[in-house]
Amino acid sequence: MKTTVLPLILNRHTRLYVTIQGILGGVIAMVHGLAEVLQGNRPTGGNWLVSIGAFTLIHNYRTTGVATLLVGLALLAWTVGWIQARHGAAIFLGIAIVLFLVGGGVAQVLFFLIAWAVATQIRSPLDWWRDHLPERTNAWLAGSWPWAFGLGYFFLAVGILIWLIWTPPSAAYKNSIAQYSCWACLSVGVLFQLLTIVAGFARDLRQKER
Repeated sequence: MKTTVLPLILNRHTRLYVTIQGILGGVIAMVHGLAEVLQGNRPTGGNWLVSIGAFTLIHNYRTTGVATLLVGLALLAWTVGWIQARHGAAIFLGIAIVLFLVGGGVAQVLFFLIAWAVATQIRSPLDWWRDHLPERTNAWLAGSWPWAFGLGYFFLAVGILIWLIWTPPSAAYKNSIAQYSCWACLSVGVLFQLLTIVAGFARDLRQKER
């Protein structure tokens, strides 16, 4: 009896986006973990670490920092090695939730959720997008992927840089130009990220048709 082997569906541009998001999120979380460890072996005084921008269920700075470093490393390993596995997206989400709960930071929660949603499409035939994207729109989106990708990360990097230097959580800045500039750059970066995701779907579809 002949066994039919189904072709492997792997959307490369979709996977690339998730991989980069997972790596960046894991590294940023580990930076939070390092900041927590440097606070020393002392109580956190609560669940919210305002000066670090994190939430934790572990009420000791050093312990929560070590936990964040280990879980962040696990997220990196999973994203690079197994995100395309059958249950890769679900396990990614599980690790990201644990990372949030042990002090991995609050700011990147949105990006983890977006990355998880996109990860569910790594092995998808993308039929919905094929049926609803007109050919000309699909072609334009596929061509826009490189610059949308670059601009998305550029604006996010600028926003994060402004946040780190001028508007950290512990600083007493209210309604400042730096604060508005930070949120403007982050918002534009997120919009380009969303364009990158759809453009990646279009690019993967066109590669399947070749």
